[in-house]
Amino acid sequence: MQNSITLLGHTLGFISVALFFYSYQRTQKSKIMIIQTIATALSCVQYLLIGATSGFALNIVCIIRNFAFYYREKKNITDLFTPAFFGAAMAVVSWFSWEGVHSLLITLGLVVNTICMGVFDAKSFRKTILVSSTLILAYNLFALSYSGMLSESISLVSVIIGIVRYRRVPVKVTRAKEMGTGEKLAA
Repeated sequence: MQNSITLLGHTLGFISVALFFYSYQRTQKSKIMIIQTIATALSCVQYLLIGATSGFALNIVCIIRNFAFYYREKKNITDLFTPAFFGAAMAVVSWFSWEGVHSLLITLGLVVNTICMGVFDAKSFRKTILVSSTLILAYNLFALSYSGMLSESISLVSVIIGIVRYRRVPVKVTRAKEMGTGEKLAA
């Protein structure tokens, strides 16, 4: 029975891999967040099914964070409180779901991701994924989450593709698209 539960967990993880890859090819930060929220929910269940407590608990916080950031973006609100709040929430959740020193890897990765998601535009956010995905990949090695390892490896490749693909798109145009105006912002 345990093997079939673990297999189901890894299968859900592999589905989330495809969604994460797709999310990094989007130009609008809000669309990246929507797709990543769905992928994160699948990852959350995957961690639960394979017994990775920290991954499960922290991904629940990530789902709530993604909703908060999505609505914050829609209302065109920029603050430092929201990313700081969710970063602190992740630290607290990590303490309660402690599996060992390797829990720090996923915690740091997700806190970096949270702060950067809350502060940077899509182009800069992609670059920060290089740091956060590397830390989360290391956690997945310890947790023996094969789909998580694959997911973060593909995320790293995908984000590099996104960085290269959009490297010549001016930040001003990217921010205008994120705001949904489709026009360039004044300097």
